[in-house]
Amino acid sequence: MDALAVPADRTKGWYLSLMAPNTKGPAFAWLDPSRLYCNSQALADCVKDLLSPFHEESIDIVAGIDAMGFILGACVATTLGKGFLTIRKAGHLCVETQGQNYSDYSGREKRMEMRMDVLKPGIRVLLVDQWIETGGTMKAAIELVERLGGTVVGVAAVAIENTEGGKWIKEKYKFSHCIPEELQGQIDQKYLNSFKALTFYNCEFCK
Repeated sequence: MDALAVPADRTKGWYLSLMAPNTKGPAFAWLDPSRLYCNSQALADCVKDLLSPFHEESIDIVAGIDAMGFILGACVATTLGKGFLTIRKAGHLCVETQGQNYSDYSGREKRMEMRMDVLKPGIRVLLVDQWIETGGTMKAAIELVERLGGTVVGVAAVAIENTEGGKWIKEKYKFSHCIPEELQGQIDQKYLNSFKALTFYNCEFCK
């Protein structure tokens, strides 16, 4: 599908075909969801789908995870009319922080930080990230929010893979993602049939 094309029948997840495959090698994630953000309707529909399960929930603030979670998280916060709290990679915040170590999707050990002057006991937080693969990053964010007294209302991401960590999140917390049931298997196998329609899809390792 062309990056500017919008179908007449915009069913849930129609915009997923705009996502691009990894063409740079195994050091990178297996696909690039951010290509759908280049289409204004796709971005709006993605945010709408993410918020669908939370219409009856009381949400005080939205928190997004560095870095791609900032895009979706800020859009979600603006749509809700709520504030946006950044959860950053260590070393970028110039104020007092609380930190948490974690392993990302590539297995690399990292640390994230959150400022300590926003969350108070009882504040209800919606956590947003672009993609949940192993779940390590999101679990660390959950621990940070809860350690500072916040209540995790739910977790939202374009996709939550059915890994051990992804299943743990789905079992423990209310969640939303944009993947129709019939596409979940493709997501878990790290391959989308829609890749075939992209003219730049020509690398051997991502076929």
